[in-house]
Amino acid sequence: MAEIPLVMPKMSMTMEEGTFLTWHKAEGDEVRAGDVVCEVATDKVDMEVESPVDGILVRLVAQPDDVVAVGEPIAYLSSDADDLLGDLLDEPAEAEAPPPAPAELATTPTVQPSLLTVVSAVPLARRRAVELGVDLAALNGTGPGGTIRVVDVEAATSQLVTPAARVPHRPSATNGAPVSRHRSRRAVARQTSASAAIPQAVVFRDLDLEALAERRGQCGWTSLIVRAYADALRDSPLNARWTGEGSEVWSDVAVALMVDTEHGPVAPVLVNPDRFPIEELDERLGRVADHARSGKVPVEHLTAATTTVHDLGTLGVDAFQELLNPPQATALSVGAVAPHVAPVGDGAGVRTRCRVGLTVDHRVGDCADAARLLNAVQRRLDDPNWFEWR
Repeated sequence: MAEIPLVMPKMSMTMEEGTFLTWHKAEGDEVRAGDVVCEVATDKVDMEVESPVDGILVRLVAQPDDVVAVGEPIAYLSSDADDLLGDLLDEPAEAEAPPPAPAELATTPTVQPSLLTVVSAVPLARRRAVELGVDLAALNGTGPGGTIRVVDVEAATSQLVTPAARVPHRPSATNGAPVSRHRSRRAVARQTSASAAIPQAVVFRDLDLEALAERRGQCGWTSLIVRAYADALRDSPLNARWTGEGSEVWSDVAVALMVDTEHGPVAPVLVNPDRFPIEELDERLGRVADHARSGKVPVEHLTAATTTVHDLGTLGVDAFQELLNPPQATALSVGAVAPHVAPVGDGAGVRTRCRVGLTVDHRVGDCADAARLLNAVQRRLDDPNWFEWR
């Protein structure tokens, strides 16, 4: 029987290392292909690592809180099967190639939207539950969408153990900041440092949303803007990524949606959001945002993107400029949607508007390209019949 390394997987293009969280199997345990062996934390989310083969877990290398480089072993399996983990270390496939199905990977997201027994919990709550021996499935979360928080776990322990018997909470090495947020800020630091080397330009425009104000119903403004933006981007030379040697224009539109979470910004990706009816897109955006806030983003939303949408309107921001997320060619910043005094005919009136800023990689396009793209977005927003309503 051969020893097969179980390695720290690469689950995003920017991931260089991961933090080992906990073992679900013990040394000497027999495992089947697909069994969850352990849990690791990437820059963005916590992931469960599955065994790729039938075998025996013969050596545990990583321990909780160990930081392990991508591709380095975290354990070894004894098996008659061939090494099936090599594919995890390959570079991402070309844009034209379809992404691998989740079943082909050695890791799967902790939360899968198709499962009915989902336990939604923030990463720190999951770790605290392991420390205190609390079953997360037995808790009712007080966070958004029923997400279990650390306080929910610790409140449950007050009914199980006396204060003297509790495991003391270990402070982080980041001056009190949550460890997961510290990891996220390191990832942001790498991205923004790389972004600073790129020649960038930004074009601002007020988008008029009055035509959709009555028709949208319960549909969120972000969904309407994302759908119009993605459709306009499909016909633009800015739907591209910079390869280092030139601009690579994509046929698909892959939009990363930046979500503000308690452990830092997370940007799950939606491919071709303009192809969904608007109500369905609104539901999808809500689900991926919930996954991001709980720290559990499905694999299919951790793919490469050509653009990122940042919406700070709900935080009361009217206008802002966002840096590019290389190698993406564009970034769209969306401000608050509100009534504004605007020219109407020969006079003035009140219109529903928001200000957006489109940042472009000047190697890929220029301000005129950005202006044309925003004009195309506005044309779609001016016609409620353009949106496919359910």
